[in-house]
Amino acid sequence: MSVQLPVFDHTLKPEADLDGYTLQAIRIAADDLLEADPTGLPCGEKQVSFRYRALRQGDVIFVRIEFKPENCGRTVGMLDDGATYAISVDGRILRRALDGGGP
Repeated sequence: MSVQLPVFDHTLKPEADLDGYTLQAIRIAADDLLEADPTGLPCGEKQVSFRYRALRQGDVIFVRIEFKPENCGRTVGMLDDGATYAISVDGRILRRALDGGGP
């Protein structure tokens, strides 16, 4: 009980305010690009080491995933460290573009 919970009212400015479809799209993209279970993985291969941005346009949610070096105690990122996805609200990956031209 030592953690104080914030009051989620109109004065609070949260870091993220996602609907369920956007959250689902980010999860699908993250699980496609990176292992869901981080056990034994180096920091640069864990989902928590990346930044996730999303943009919804109608029934398609675009998700951008990029390595965030600060999450691993680094100052420099990696080459070809991310991907961009188009995911439908029904959870299908419509398109994936990996940095560096991968599939």
